[in-house]
Amino acid sequence: MALGLSHSCICGKKFKVYLPKEKIFSDIVSRVVDWSAIDAREEAEGEVETVRKLAEMSGCVFIDGSATDRLICPKCSAEIELQDHFRRQLVKL
Repeated sequence: MALGLSHSCICGKKFKVYLPKEKIFSDIVSRVVDWSAIDAREEAEGEVETVRKLAEMSGCVFIDGSATDRLICPKCSAEIELQDHFRRQLVKL
């Protein structure tokens, strides 16, 4: 399943972010794993599109983390760096 992560801005705007596993895990999990191949398979099988549809159904703004490294809230202009933000969140788990 493609990695669809949720983020709520300080202003209350909600986002669903697709973040390729290579961006999150390549530096912290075994280098034996071909993360780019996994991401390519998930994209080819429509899993990223599923994340986009989930965002729409839940009233969230979809952000494609394969195309951008930053999220800038259109409502309040708050900004986060996606890879650092979600890597910190996932490490807490």
